[in-house]
Amino acid sequence: MRVGLSILAILLAVSIKLPAQSSAPPPATGSVTGHVFLGDSHLPARMAYVTLLPAIVADAGDKKQALKLTQTGLDGVFFMPHVLPGSYYIVATKRGYSLPAPDLNGDFSNIDKAPQDVKDALSSVAVAANRTTVADITLNRGAVIAGTVRFDDGEPAAEAKVSFLRKDKSGKWDESRDGADSGITVDDQGNFRIADLSPGEYLLRTTLVLFSPQSPNAMYYSLDIFFGNGMRQRDAKTIQIKDGEESDGDNITIQLSKLHSVSGTVVSMETGAAVNSAKLELHYADDDSLVAEAGISADEDQFHFPYVAEGEYTLKVTNARDIIPGKGDQKPIRTYADASQPLIVKGETSGITIQVKPLPVAATTAAH
Repeated sequence: MRVGLSILAILLAVSIKLPAQSSAPPPATGSVTGHVFLGDSHLPARMAYVTLLPAIVADAGDKKQALKLTQTGLDGVFFMPHVLPGSYYIVATKRGYSLPAPDLNGDFSNIDKAPQDVKDALSSVAVAANRTTVADITLNRGAVIAGTVRFDDGEPAAEAKVSFLRKDKSGKWDESRDGADSGITVDDQGNFRIADLSPGEYLLRTTLVLFSPQSPNAMYYSLDIFFGNGMRQRDAKTIQIKDGEESDGDNITIQLSKLHSVSGTVVSMETGAAVNSAKLELHYADDDSLVAEAGISADEDQFHFPYVAEGEYTLKVTNARDIIPGKGDQKPIRTYADASQPLIVKGETSGITIQVKPLPVAATTAAH
């Protein structure tokens, strides 16, 4: 019995002390509710995403805590409780409908640093404590770019990646939210359809990608081919689309007959022996822009560019060195100076030799 009374006394003591140890009450909050509609059909935007982006939060707390994300129901209604008082940008997104402020490419994480005209393109709401703010949003049907990717013999380039660049207000071509690393994958017939685009001017491209035989997940060669069948961005054909417009037939043809293999060796100017480790870069001769990269590894004494379009280039060698095969990362036996030489590609090109000058041993030691 005494044990029971002792436990009861402890519990009572703890319960009495708890209020004294509790923190200050949380700040008063408000809420935001509303409807999201589809501008083309006037139907509810079901399962759309709605985000509150803090502009000015009255409470001096962390703005990350003030950011809110929710989803509309089947009636297009959303509700966000426990919102700190302040001013917010409110953004709704749904697949097939264009993004507000397209220059942000769907990335609203740095809205504070965005130009004022970009901020003005977003809807805003003011949230007060203990009050519910109503905000209705209408989404506009996005534009569409659609077409095919095929080789010039008619075979679909199944599973090729298609990406695009959009011209911003300053006239620069910016990577989209579907850049070359992600992109849209074409189907087994080579068809693609890129939806929810904002009106504007676009460049379209596919990227030929080869993966290393030694590391299947490691890309070791890539080449861009633009709509208009140009290998260079400046030769690409632009696509102009309006709000809600579908641009079809934007087909990309990979011209195999104009792509050639380029290979060769890097040799020591002193001994004529092949160097077994180096980085190779292929640049356009007229503007020095980078076309592609390749390398020489200890397993293979040659460099190889699998796909190169006909034209004039500069071949550059950097980080050339002799290493002991199979030893992993280790100090090189000898290092070499960077080198370059012109290259004209008209067909399959092999047996290229580019000489590199050995660096003094002291320089080799200092570099490593």
